[in-house]
Formats: sequence, C-alpha cells, structure tokens
Amino acid sequence: MPDTLHRTVLPKADWNGRAADLRSRLMTWDWHWRLPGGKTELQLDFSKVSFMEPWALAMFAAYGLGLRQRGIPVNTAIDTTNPSNLYFADMGLMELLDTGGSSAATRTWSASHQNTGLHLVRDYRELKAFLDSASRLTLSHCEEAADALRYVMSELARNVLQHSGSPVGGVAIAQHFPERGALQVAICDLGRGVFAALHDRYPEIRTSMEALRLAILPHVSGALPSSGYANASENAGLGLFFSREIAWRAGGSFWLVSHDALLGLRGDVAAIWERDPAEPDRVYRPIRPWPGTLVVMDFPVDGIPDFAAILRICSQLADDARRLSGPAGLDFLGPEAETEKAFVVAVEPFAEDNATANQIRDREIRPRIETGEPVVLDFAGVRSPTQSFVHALLSEILKIPGSLVRLSFVNCTPSAREILKAVAAYAASYRQIV
Repeated sequence: MPDTLHRTVLPKADWNGRAADLRSRLMTWDWHWRLPGGKTELQLDFSKVSFMEPWALAMFAAYGLGLRQRGIPVNTAIDTTNPSNLYFADMGLMELLDTGGSSAATRTWSASHQNTGLHLVRDYRELKAFLDSASRLTLSHCEEAADALRYVMSELARNVLQHSGSPVGGVAIAQHFPERGALQVAICDLGRGVFAALHDRYPEIRTSMEALRLAILPHVSGALPSSGYANASENAGLGLFFSREIAWRAGGSFWLVSHDALLGLRGDVAAIWERDPAEPDRVYRPIRPWPGTLVVMDFPVDGIPDFAAILRICSQLADDARRLSGPAGLDFLGPEAETEKAFVVAVEPFAEDNATANQIRDREIRPRIETGEPVVLDFAGVRSPTQSFVHALLSEILKIPGSLVRLSFVNCTPSAREILKAVAAYAASYRQIV
C-alpha cells in the first residue's frame, strides 16, 4: 500500500506574540505547505514545539480547517510528555483539526476564568457561545480590562461574519496570562482578506499594506448591508479602529495580518488619558502570504483603569474623522517604528524653500506616490514649518487618491503635526469616510 501521508514537523520555538517573534514567524514561515506528489493527507507534528501563544494556535487551527475544506485530511502528532503539547490539546486544537467540528475541550474551557479555548465562529449562535465564554473571564481585580476584552472580541468576531466570506468561519480564542498580568485575544479566518474587502469602495489602494493602513482608520468600511447585524450600521467602520485604540492606549499591542502584509502598533499605558498622545510605535512588514486575516491584541490587565474613558476618546476621534477625514488619515510614526521599504525625504535641507519643495514634490514624491511606492517625510530639525512651505510640498500630493496610505511622517514636533493636519484638511484629498 502506498504511503499517502505527508508529515510536517513544526520547529522547536517559542511562538511568542509580545515582541519580535510574531513578526519573524509570519515573515519567514511558509504556511502553504505543498503536499508532495502522491501525498493526499497531512500530519502536523507538534511534538518539538516548546511554547505557542493563542494567536498561533488560532492560525494552525484555521490552516488545518482550510485543508479539510479542500478534501485534505489533517491529523496531529503530539508528545504527551511535553507540557506545551498537553496545553494544545486542552485548548481544543487537536480535536478541531482531527474532526473539523466543535471541541469537547473548548466546551470545558468555556467555563474557565482563564481561557476560552479555541472557538469556531461561523454564525451568530457560535459568536454568542464565544462571547458567553469570554464573559466568564471576569477577573475580580480587573473588571475594566474584562469589559474591554469582551468588547473587542465581539467587534472582531462580527467582522469575520460580516466581511470575510471565510469558508471555515473564524477561529477565535482569548486567554488571561496571570504570570505577566496580560490578556490576549486572537481571531483568524481564511476569507477574502482586507484588500478585497476594501478595494471596491477604495479602488485607489494597490497593496495589502495600503489596505491595512486604511482599515484601522475610523469609518473606512462604510455602512453595512441592511442584512448585517442589527445595530452594526451605527458603528460601521469603527471595529478595527476602536480595537487598535484600546490595545495601544492600554500599553499593549495590536497586530493586523492579511495576505502578504503585517501591521502592528505598540503603545504606552500613559496614552489612555491623553486626547492626542504621541503616536504608537508602528510595524509595517511584508510576510509570507496568509490567505485570510488575523487580528491579535495583547494588553496588560492594569492598563485599563477606566474603559468608559477610552470609549469616550475613541468616539470623539471618530466624530472628528467624519468632519476632517484628511487629517485623520495622516500617518505619524514614532522614532522606533519599523517600516516597509520606503523612499525617505529629509525635509530639513530645503526647509522653507518653496521652489525646491515644488521640485522635490514633482520629481521625487509624486511619481512614487502615483506608482504605489511608500514615502516617508522626515521632519527632523524642522521645528515649526510654515503652512505655505508644507502646502508647496504636499498639498497637490494629498489630492492624489490613495496618497494617505502611502505617506508617513517621522520626527514631527507638535507644531509640525498641526501644520500638516491643516494642509491635509485644506487639500481634502481623502474622500469623506461617512
């Protein structure tokens, strides 16, 4: 009898979402294992894996379910003496991959105060089961954080149901890490991805990275069809925006992955009380393509002393964005930002020289923006640029469709930021996202 089973051994590694490892895993790991000729089924061997966070569990579950959807049986191999492997089983990973259905382990974890287990979310009944499980993560010392967690879980899961078109639904999980005082929520799907979801409404976007940068702005997705969730039209386009604001203002991180792009934001807990704080550190990276979308949030339980305060700030920012969509879309980077390969323009050498600004605009910036190349304008050494200079440099650029998802700004003083916002409002380059 021919051997039709292809075995893939997962590397011994920490699949850690708090620092560089999430980026490195998604940038280097090939999720599209091709079965060799004659092989018609797959075994994922987890026996060597020493640690795996919820986000990676969700991705492997979705990956395996996608193969099953294509008629490729998937099973797992574990080492019962490996504590991390036992954790995978407890979370329901093995049963979900082996059967493609609901997990008894997940039903057990649904009563837990620490972990929801892996939930398959394909309809509103299963969404409710996921949220009911999350409602039990009511840790007495961090009720505000628990409220925030349930809020973002609801928003992210509804996004999957309403927008993704994923053939397997979404795989969702939330966990409390008491040893480091943090909460993590992750949801993964195999749908059409962010680019396809936004492209009809925003035909100017050309890449998945541009789509991700656009997706985290308020009101971008616009009104949902009338068949959507009952009150979704009142909050259309705010789910990802509110989720990213909650994560980074609490001093945590927000990661958005779709197809070949990864966008991350890492914040400071002090930002929670500031109406217009310094921008979070950003990560813009190409990755090995993932067929759908992944969202991961990780934040400290003590980072949200007042959840209502964050919601008030988010609502005000969203209201401002309705009126001033250009300034709302400006991408101000912190000094620690990790950007995709971009063309950098140092502004200081020609500061206040409007004629040179016009030349650089037309010769260097415009061609790149029009062809979809990212551009970073570095305002180091320019403390208070005049509005006329910034207008000469950028006003015409900001009128190009898609410019705001290709432009970024770094080393901007508060004065420079305000002038840039004023010019963006004047240019009115971005469609009103209402």
